[in-house]
Amino acid sequence: MKSESQLKTIVERAYVERLDAWQLAAVRIKHWLTEQQKGLLKDKDISRLDVDGHRIKDAARTLAKLTEKTEDDPQMRITSTEDVEDQIRDIVGIKVLCKSPRDQSMMFAALRDPEQLGSFELIEWKDYTDPPKASGYRACHVTLRIPSDQGAPVFAEIQVKTRLQDAWSELTHEDMYKPGAAMKPSKLHGEFARAMANMLATVDDMADTLAVELTALTNPEPVVEIDELREQDSGIDVRVRATGPKYALAVDGSGRQGLIPAFAIRRLSGQKGTIKVNDFIHLDDRLRASVEEDSKGLYYIPLELPEH
Repeated sequence: MKSESQLKTIVERAYVERLDAWQLAAVRIKHWLTEQQKGLLKDKDISRLDVDGHRIKDAARTLAKLTEKTEDDPQMRITSTEDVEDQIRDIVGIKVLCKSPRDQSMMFAALRDPEQLGSFELIEWKDYTDPPKASGYRACHVTLRIPSDQGAPVFAEIQVKTRLQDAWSELTHEDMYKPGAAMKPSKLHGEFARAMANMLATVDDMADTLAVELTALTNPEPVVEIDELREQDSGIDVRVRATGPKYALAVDGSGRQGLIPAFAIRRLSGQKGTIKVNDFIHLDDRLRASVEEDSKGLYYIPLELPEH
């Protein structure tokens, strides 16, 4: 086993020799992840996934992890930059934040799909969502090997988290308790951290349920064809007060609010497949619409698209 001073020298040399390669690999992965994001959410709300940036692990943290590993395994030999990278495969780290667990699962699956990886190589993956770590930590980790023009390939770890899973790390000051950090977790800290993680996981699950319910509410089955509604001339005047990719919200003269669903806009536009409602309906547009109401909500079905 190397002494700490010897390990420190090797780690410092690794950071001098490989920093440029690590930074270039991080930029390349970020670009690739952004393209994955666009592909997975084509014609959907792109904010459901957010490539949150990258970091190069601090050299002191790398040294601390290596020291811990060599103490656990006295036979381990760390003699080169390659050994440092082989043992610490998350020096390059990138985080993808998701709105809900279903988006997390979607992104995690894409990162393990050989057809999506191209020249990247999947090395390992870990699902810390079910079960979570003993601390309460929840996330999905994927380690990739990235070809490099700067010599040997670069290992990189991609962490896929929901926004609440990421918030847990901030709220519990998780970074303060990692190897090489200043503090050691107390029993109280551990109990509070696990309780907070469980509560946030419950909120994540509720958000998923709400998202599914909202999809059902904003995509009801059409009851009457548009031409038939026009013939009945049963429309009322409504004003658009909010709009987004899946639906718009309109209000009539008496203040009643209703949803303008995507299927109605798609039928009027003549387009097939997924459309974005806010490409056709804008804030403060005035529309003639038929009124449909069921147990789930009130809907305004436009009879014509506005002219822009």
